[in-house]
Formats: sequence, structure tokens, C-alpha cells
Amino acid sequence: MRTRPRGTLFFALTALIGACADQRHPTVPSFSVGGAAACPIPANVVVTDEAGLATALAAAYPGEVIGLAAFFGITVDVAVTTPNVMLTCAAPGARIFAAPGVGVIELFTAAANGVVVDRLVLKDSAGDPNGDPYVAIDVAGVRLTNSRIICSPGSCGFLAGTSGAVIADNRFESAGSFTGVHMQGSVGGIDGSRVERNTIIATAPSTAFGFGGIRVRDGSNVVVAANIVQGPWSNSIATTDLAASSFVNNRLAGAVVNGIRFNVGPLLMIDNVFQTNEVTGAGSAGVFSQSACRNEFVGNALPGNGGNVGLAFAATTGANTFVGNQTIVVDDGAFDCDGDGVVDPNIITGVGAVRHGVTLGDVVSGAVRTIHGITLQ
Repeated sequence: MRTRPRGTLFFALTALIGACADQRHPTVPSFSVGGAAACPIPANVVVTDEAGLATALAAAYPGEVIGLAAFFGITVDVAVTTPNVMLTCAAPGARIFAAPGVGVIELFTAAANGVVVDRLVLKDSAGDPNGDPYVAIDVAGVRLTNSRIICSPGSCGFLAGTSGAVIADNRFESAGSFTGVHMQGSVGGIDGSRVERNTIIATAPSTAFGFGGIRVRDGSNVVVAANIVQGPWSNSIATTDLAASSFVNNRLAGAVVNGIRFNVGPLLMIDNVFQTNEVTGAGSAGVFSQSACRNEFVGNALPGNGGNVGLAFAATTGANTFVGNQTIVVDDGAFDCDGDGVVDPNIITGVGAVRHGVTLGDVVSGAVRTIHGITLQ
């Protein structure tokens, strides 16, 4: 039977845990690059190399906590196939990385319901254009928390058909990725998923122009809140095909195109709330809305974006509500949302300027990428 580690290492870690408090701020991830993070969850088994990790995963039982106590490379993709297993640190700074030149593509795959990665550093191969540091497909309730992810040229993390997923309190660092934290439908949608309190930084432009630092689509009751997205992502947040979801208190700066962009989709963005977000430095409008009905935009700070346009409603919008007074709003909405043959106008209140007839077209890219047979959308 596996038990938590004993002896000098365990007691030293216990003392460290007692001395360090996990201090959080509503808009700043608890992971800190500058100092050692505590490892507050005792592990049932501790591993220090790839062989030990493989052995532990092969013998894992549901609910087991596997602790990493070292910095080591891997030569084959890591997949967790047992439900509710947690991988976490047993020593601060625990890290796995793709060993150079060995063909690791998906550094870590959550391949069972409820798999948790917490307080680790994940680094995929910078040389593999198809690499992904974190993947989860058609599983429920997976969690990636309190970790540092060095993004690959492929993505910062790809999740498809992952209802109830939580991506929270992480730091993602990209030197130019196809897409960022990317969540979309597969067999099912991403209903009830949450992307919260992450810092997502690009130091070079991303390579898929319709995507972004956060890409969420295909679900309902999704929450994107209190994230910091900085740098030349094509869009800080790119979204489509969501209903009854919320985007709240995000800080978005420096997007090449839009801070928040609705992409054209077969379905509409319906009944979503965008509240108290801050968008600055986008190359075009701070927010670009299309294929959208009955969404609310309230209390967002949208100054300092291209043309001083804070929000643009395309012709395929109707019955959306905007409340604000600090910026220009372009309203070309002319969509019949309820199918009664009458256009449902957008409702704009505040003292900011409203303009019409300004065309801000869709942004598309010819680049196509697939992961395990799933096309990124």
C-alpha cells in the first residue's frame, strides 16, 4: 500500500509548508515565478525521474496523489488514464520538460475524468510545431491550477469536449504560438468550464489570426474571469458559439487585432455578459461583436484601442446592450434575432460617440491544425 513519504524529506517539506502562506489576489495568479511555491498536498507516492513517473502512473488508483520532487525530462508523451489522479509537486519547482530531439508532442494528456495538475512547471519542445504542453479531450472535470506553462509553437493548452474543466491561477508564457488556452467542442461541448485568474503572456505574435490568448467556444455557462492577457496575441480573447456565459474583470492589453473578438460561427453568441473588462492597445476595436444577440456589455473600460473604437457591432448583431461613456461605439447592427421579420436594434446608452457604416471585417487564417484528429476551431 502506498503512503505519503516519510523521513527527512517529508519533515523538511512540512516545515516549509508551515512557513509559507499561499497568498492570492483576485486578479493575479497565486503561482509566482520569482519564489518557491509551497506544496501543501501530501503525496501518496513521490517520483524523481521519468521511470518513476511511468511506474506510478501505471499503478495509480482513483484519487491518488503523485508528487514530483525533481526537475526532469521525458522521452515519451505522458498520459494519465486513471480518474481523479492528481499530479502535483512534492518539492517546490518540480518540473517536467520534453527532452530535446525525442519526438515528444503532447507533453501531458489528461485522459480520464477529474485528472488534476497542480503546482507544476510544464515545458514542451520548442522545436515541435505540433507540440502542446497540456491536452485534454472528451473528459469531464479536469483541472490545471497554480502551474507555470511554457507554451509550445502549437498551443498553451488544448481542451476539447471538456465539460466542467477548470484552468485557474496559472502563468502561461508564449514566444509565438498557434493558439493560447484553447477550449472547444468535440463529442460534447465545454459547458460549465472556467478560465480564471491566469496570466497569459506573449512575447511574439501568435500565428492563427482568428484565435487568441484565450479561445473559448461551443458551450454554455462558461466563465472567463480575472485573467491577465498581454502581448501580441492576434486577439486577447477570441470566442464564438457560447450561451449564458460570462467574461468578467479580465485585463487585456496589446492584441494585434481585438481585445475581445466574436468569430463568425454557425451559432450565435447569445445571452452572454461582458462586464468590467479592461481592453487597451488593440490594433483595431477593443471589442468586435458579430453573430451575436442579447449580450450585455456593462462597465467595460475600452480606451486606447485602434481608432479609439471601444466596441463595434457588425451587421449580424441585434438586441445587444451596451452601457458606457468613455469611447466610440460603431453600431451597424441589423439582425433579426427572434425571427419575426423585424430587425432587433442594439441598445446603446451613455454619452460616448456612436458611429455607423464603419466596416471591420472578419479575420481569417488559412492555417489549419489538428490534434488527435480534431480540427482546431
